[in-house]
Amino acid sequence: MSNYYEEDDSDIIAGKGSWIYIGCDIDKFHWSKVGKTAEGLHTRHRSSQNPDYCIYTAFEIIRGDVHDIEKKLLNHLEGECGLQRLPHISTSNDSECFRLDPARMTWLVEKFIERQFGSCVTYENSLHGEMSRYRCDDQIYRHFQDFNDPKSRSLTLKPLSLGKGSYFTGNQEIYEVDLGDGHYIDVASCVIRHREDDH
Repeated sequence: MSNYYEEDDSDIIAGKGSWIYIGCDIDKFHWSKVGKTAEGLHTRHRSSQNPDYCIYTAFEIIRGDVHDIEKKLLNHLEGECGLQRLPHISTSNDSECFRLDPARMTWLVEKFIERQFGSCVTYENSLHGEMSRYRCDDQIYRHFQDFNDPKSRSLTLKPLSLGKGSYFTGNQEIYEVDLGDGHYIDVASCVIRHREDDH
């Protein structure tokens, strides 16, 4: 399938800070929010009504219209993926929230962007070749990766001190190859490690 936007440097939105992001709530394992911003990711990284909310992953949109991408993405999640947007309790209008864990939502969003808007993002060719992204702190990321583990559910996560400069593509990405049984290779150092040694 061809990309929605042609490769044209005149379409690049330099410095606008456009992102498609997946938000999470550290106490809701089967909940995620899909949103957009054209004003920088730091403008969407918290919720005044919910202190347990943060951005799980996000993809920087370097060309094209982030509003159009989000609209088509939400239609895709509802239509092709069969997910239902949760309604606002006060108005019954559809929200940008879904009953799906943020790890699986990230996978769905990435595959959609790759197929439909692949020329609108960058790729980490030097390490793993996958789409570049912002990723949340490792402690939060692992919290959702291991949500079936009872130890993960009882984990007390410490508040972070993230600011405007914390939100950029490639931040917090971990480059590793899973070898099974808790062992993995850290790609940057080529060292084999075990998960238990990380704690």
